[in-house]
Amino acid sequence: MWRIQAMTYHRRRRNANGADEIVEAIHRMVDAMQNPIPAQPRVAIAPLRVPIVEDFLRHKPAKFIGGATPDEADVWLRKCEKIFTVMNCADEQKLAFAVYLLNNVAEYWWQACNNKCRLGRS
Repeated sequence: MWRIQAMTYHRRRRNANGADEIVEAIHRMVDAMQNPIPAQPRVAIAPLRVPIVEDFLRHKPAKFIGGATPDEADVWLRKCEKIFTVMNCADEQKLAFAVYLLNNVAEYWWQACNNKCRLGRS
């Protein structure tokens, strides 16, 4: 009988200690929730490499040959801008890629305008 009483006593003591540990764990969790860690600000990640014309051409942009209406030119430009946004292009890249798509009359027009700008004429 004394053995049963001793086992019961030890079991109660273990349960009491276990309950104390649980209570303490709950208090730690409550404390942690009351002092939340501030969220880290999001940082924009720069592209790993600079996009090149081959990357741009994978999007299958339309060439521009000139002779288009202003609305057609605007549609072409908007399609190019969508690709530039997806690729996260810098302004210099946007210009180089768009000029690459100019053909025929549009290419000649661009060269003439570019030459005038270099010579300081408007």
